[in-house]
Amino acid sequence: MHDLFIYGTLLPGLRLESEMQDALRLGCARVPGRLVDVGRYPGLVQGDGRVTGEVYRVSDARLARLDQVEDMVPGDRAASQYWRERVTVLEGALAGQQVWTYVYNLPVDGLTPIPHGDYRRYIREVGRDS
Repeated sequence: MHDLFIYGTLLPGLRLESEMQDALRLGCARVPGRLVDVGRYPGLVQGDGRVTGEVYRVSDARLARLDQVEDMVPGDRAASQYWRERVTVLEGALAGQQVWTYVYNLPVDGLTPIPHGDYRRYIREVGRDS
């Protein structure tokens, strides 16, 4: 089993929530980094700030499926839109623990920053459907 931090369209109530069906929710969390608006979804990138999301426990099979959903090509970072990396939870029930997350792996020049790091709040603010 794997603990996975999600911060975008995989969250409950958003467009890809069905991909997390039957995953065990461990709680809300914040991790280091910043968010950018990639279009129909956000991207987490390195930087000063904190990103808001939730941590779930997922099986090997679910993680492999999510790698596909996130356009991650195992073993080929250059061919991947997102790359799965370990991050440390800064706040929340799992504070101090290492979890997986998907980091945006393409250039961010020209992308709109999401300064507060909360994708749900952002889509409400800009009036976007997820």
